[in-house]
Amino acid sequence: MARLGREAWVKLIEEFTASGLSQREFAEQKQVSLATLQFWIYKLRRETKARFVPVHVVASTAPAARDLESGIIEVATRAGLLLRFGADIDPKYIAAILAELG
Repeated sequence: MARLGREAWVKLIEEFTASGLSQREFAEQKQVSLATLQFWIYKLRRETKARFVPVHVVASTAPAARDLESGIIEVATRAGLLLRFGADIDPKYIAAILAELG
């Protein structure tokens, strides 16, 4: 297979993620080097973790969000997770958790 550029690898890694195949099976099926596939998976995941995710603050009628005296911060992810933190938590910790969740 000819040498692939970055955009081709991004697409290929997306295909791999959706395939349900092992890395070895996918590499054999697409006729790419297993080591190169693993490198690009690592590289793209690392880049993804380094990005900031947009956060939209919205009013909520949820009891914990309404009750500011309770000292709770709620964070809803695009995946539908609702995370609750004490108001005294370090924002960097929240950011680190959100980065891990992608």
